[in-house]
Amino acid sequence: MGNQNKDKKEYRDPFLQRVTEHWLDSSNELGYQPLFCVLLATQGYSVKYSIKNTNFEQGKDVVAVGPDDISYGFQLKGGDINLKRWRKEVKPEIEALIEIPIEHPDIDSSKPHVSYLVTNGEINDTTRNDILGLNKSRWKNTPLKIWTRGDLLEGFQQIAEGILPRDAYTYKRIVDLIFEDGTGFADVSKIQPFLSEVLNTDNTPRAKEQRKRDIAGAVLYATMIAGPYREKENHASVVRVMVILLSLIFYLVDRYKLEDKYWIESYKIIWGDILSTSKLLETEVNSNGFNPFFTDPMGYSLIPFRKHSAISVIYPLKLSQFINGDDDWKTLLVPEINDKYKSEIVVWGEAYLLQFVLLSLTFKNIEGGKAIAIDLIGNAIDLLIELNGRKSKHSTGLISPFFDLEFAVNLRFGLLEEEFEYKFKFNSHYMKPLLELMVRLGQREFISQRWQDISFFLFRDFVFDNPNDYYLWKSPKGEDRIILPKKEQSWSDLEKTTKSFNGSNLPESIRRFPEFVPFFLSVLPHRFNSDILGFLFEKTETHIQV
Repeated sequence: MGNQNKDKKEYRDPFLQRVTEHWLDSSNELGYQPLFCVLLATQGYSVKYSIKNTNFEQGKDVVAVGPDDISYGFQLKGGDINLKRWRKEVKPEIEALIEIPIEHPDIDSSKPHVSYLVTNGEINDTTRNDILGLNKSRWKNTPLKIWTRGDLLEGFQQIAEGILPRDAYTYKRIVDLIFEDGTGFADVSKIQPFLSEVLNTDNTPRAKEQRKRDIAGAVLYATMIAGPYREKENHASVVRVMVILLSLIFYLVDRYKLEDKYWIESYKIIWGDILSTSKLLETEVNSNGFNPFFTDPMGYSLIPFRKHSAISVIYPLKLSQFINGDDDWKTLLVPEINDKYKSEIVVWGEAYLLQFVLLSLTFKNIEGGKAIAIDLIGNAIDLLIELNGRKSKHSTGLISPFFDLEFAVNLRFGLLEEEFEYKFKFNSHYMKPLLELMVRLGQREFISQRWQDISFFLFRDFVFDNPNDYYLWKSPKGEDRIILPKKEQSWSDLEKTTKSFNGSNLPESIRRFPEFVPFFLSVLPHRFNSDILGFLFEKTETHIQV
């Protein structure tokens, strides 16, 4: 563990060494925890759980089973540990780490586990002596082991080594991404191409073991890219980075038919990070609301956009929990929570309407919830008719979901470098799936009353040459099709067409992990279409009594 590869002599890229050092030294334990789990996986460990900021960890931030079939518990800390910190803060947690058995279905709690204290700082000599004394006395049967900055750095650099070409352009891209100020919206248009290069998603032939190493390298770089956002507690952007990473891994898995043994451990770690970071954001919003004091002049004006950024993580979290049968989704039922999330949201583009869909899919099967779902989708359709329809007085209409929130902010405040001349009126990427959702909810009268306005729209839908390109921010090949709705439409034909969309055309990993879909759509809202709606509708067809 830790220093097992130190005798291995190999080239170390000095630039990547310094970048990795900077990131590690500026991280706390939450920042390096996901990558630490990946490092364990690369060394043959199976990570059983990774917990952040809960009262249930019992001294164990990470639990894993090693290649030797022995159970390991890890307590992670950030920074140096001197004797004062050791005795006041760390030692009580280590006592719990060592003395309380690991509780997990895959682990025999009657057998002793190995305990590790991990820090990205150093442990001074006085503290080490205190630990040695305890290992010889109180903890002699289960002594505490230590993993410090040098061990972490060695392991992380081995993951990074040889992943990317060593040229000035690549170095600049790394620096630009890793040294963002962390307060803004993570830029998918820059992050996804970079991670695609790390993952070698092109046609270059590679052995599956190398693909496994590429995935570990991508987790390292994604974790470093997320670092500035974690430091500023910009949870929404952290989730955004990790969703893009997981989307690309699914692309790789489906395209090259990778068996689980090459990637599933990395998936579990990334997915766990997405969930735990989303829960941190939910806790923060529920505790402090959306109105902290902003020192910049535009701070108050940005609150509606910040609020949308937050709910685009929290609503997917709730729907994901609903799909997985996790009762935590029921926090949406607290009346004051709904009022807190709903007020002051700005209608900035078609992608804004996606949150109506996620909420309706969460509510539609609970007692009294169908009416809420109908109201949400009805409002979304009416907004599209008002702003993009034939009688719209809006200057451009709602911008298409191919433009993200960052673009909408720049457009609203006149910060675009070039004049924006696109017009979106009379077109919609969302009207067709929204209409089909109302068909699934049985709203014949609603549709009939608005059909004259709905049928005026040009329904737009992007069709992929390669289904796996669905995962990508930009598809290299495909067609943006325009569908002209009939001026007169029978209800039976609408029902028949609607039911034909069930997710069968979606990539394999999307269908295998439906709980990921709400997050995926929130980060790539232009991938919302009839097929993904039909898939989600069926995955949420469980009647719930509350």
